Amino acid sequence: MYKTALMLIILLVATISLPALATWKLDNSSSLLSFTSVKKSAIAENHSFAKLEGDIDAKAQVTISVDLASVNTNIAIRDERMKKFVFETDKYSSANFTTQLDKELLNALKTGQNQQLSLNGTLDFHGLQQAVTIDVSVVKLSADKILVNTIKPFFIKADAFSVVAGINKLKELASLPSINYVVPVTFSVTFTR
Repeated sequence: MYKTALMLIILLVATISLPALATWKLDNSSSLLSFTSVKKSAIAENHSFAKLEGDIDAKAQVTISVDLASVNTNIAIRDERMKKFVFETDKYSSANFTTQLDKELLNALKTGQNQQLSLNGTLDFHGLQQAVTIDVSVVKLSADKILVNTIKPFFIKADAFSVVAGINKLKELASLPSINYVVPVTFSVTFTR
């Protein structure tokens, strides 16, 4: 009798805890990561990536992976050149960001509530890792959906990830006097469970 009662209590506790421990998956169809390039010192253009993956695991560790071959600059030849010379997708297929959330945040956030955070994480891009801080807004849209937006752009410096030579090659091929080496990045990603 004691064993049966104990098993029922363990089962009940495990069942109640499951939603809190559930893994959140990034919904690519409701997510966007974009960046802006500036050429000739004054012409800014927005670009994006079509394929994002990611999750928030049971320990609230966040992983977001960007398929670099899915770059979309709205010009096919430029997409190909960026993949070949800047991203070198034959060697580096993705860029990855990881960070750790406070586990209690996801449990305590109420539907419709907005929480602003500074996330300290690691960006793994072009074979190199750099610490980055990203200011975000986290909104719980429903019991099983959260939205994470950048509050302001964060910046990727080309020299920190050894892509200056690739950018210089783009300048040469397009006969441009300049392309900025600092790139602002923003994202809006939705996670569901």
